[in-house]
Amino acid sequence: MEFSQRNVYISGGTSGIGLAAGELFASLGANVYVFSVDPEEKRLEALAALQKAARTPDQRFEAVALDVTDHLAVDATLRAAAESFGAPYVLINSAGIGGAVYFEELSYERFDKTVQISLYGARNACAALIPYMKDAGGYVVNVSSMSGLIGLIGYAAYASAKFGMVGLSMALRSEYKKHGIKVSAFCPPQVDTPLLRETDKTKPPEVKAINNNAGVLTPAEAAHGLLIGMKKDQPIIVPGTKGTLFYHFNRLFPRLRERMTDRVIRRVQQQMKG
Repeated sequence: MEFSQRNVYISGGTSGIGLAAGELFASLGANVYVFSVDPEEKRLEALAALQKAARTPDQRFEAVALDVTDHLAVDATLRAAAESFGAPYVLINSAGIGGAVYFEELSYERFDKTVQISLYGARNACAALIPYMKDAGGYVVNVSSMSGLIGLIGYAAYASAKFGMVGLSMALRSEYKKHGIKVSAFCPPQVDTPLLRETDKTKPPEVKAINNNAGVLTPAEAAHGLLIGMKKDQPIIVPGTKGTLFYHFNRLFPRLRERMTDRVIRRVQQQMKG
C-alpha cells in the first residue's frame, strides 16, 4: 500500500493507539488529520509528534477538537475537512474509553457512554467520510479489541461496544467492497495506553489475572500490527504473537478456552475468600 501524500483521518488520534498509528502513517509520507476531545495542549503535543515523524516537509497535519458522540458536529466537521484537507484514503476509528467492573457496579450512564464513544463514534465518522471514499477507494479500520471477540468477566460495557464494532466492520466490509473500500476490525490484546492505565484502577482481580496471561503491547507495536493486517486485507486484525495465538485457540477450541478461563477465575475468587 502506498501512503505518500494520501490522507489519513484518525479519531482518538491524540494519544495511545491512535497517535501511534498517526506517527506511523506520517513516517510513510501521509497527511494526517486527527480529532479527539482532548484539551488543546494535548492536541498540540500530538501535532508536534506527527510533524516530527513526517517523511517530507510538504506533508500536512491537523489536530481538531471533536466529540465523536455528537453526530451532527461529526458530520459537519468531517465533511468540511474532506473538502478542505482532502478526501480520506484511510479512516481509523480509535476513539474509546475503557473500564472493567462487575456488572452490578456498572451504571447505566457508564454503559451508555462506553457504547456511545466507541460504537456510535465509529458509526458517525464512517457516515460522514465514507461517501468521500467511494470514488477512489480506501481503507476503514475500526479499533475494537480482543474483548470484541471474547466476552470476559468485568467487561460488560466494553465488550458490548467492541463486539458491536466488529459487527459494524464486517457489515461495512461487505457493503462497500464494490467501491474498492476495504474495512477491518482491529482487535489487539492489552496495549500500554492511558486508557489501560485508567482501567487498571478499577479492574476486578479476576480480570487482572486473565489479562496478565495475554501480555501487553506498546502503542507502536500495535500500530505496526495494524499496518501489517491492512496490507494483508485481514477482516479481523489481531497484532502480536500471543494475541494471535489466543485468538486462533479460541476459534478452534472455544469450550476449552472457556474452561481454562473459568479455572483462573475460580482460583482468584478462592484466594479472595481467604
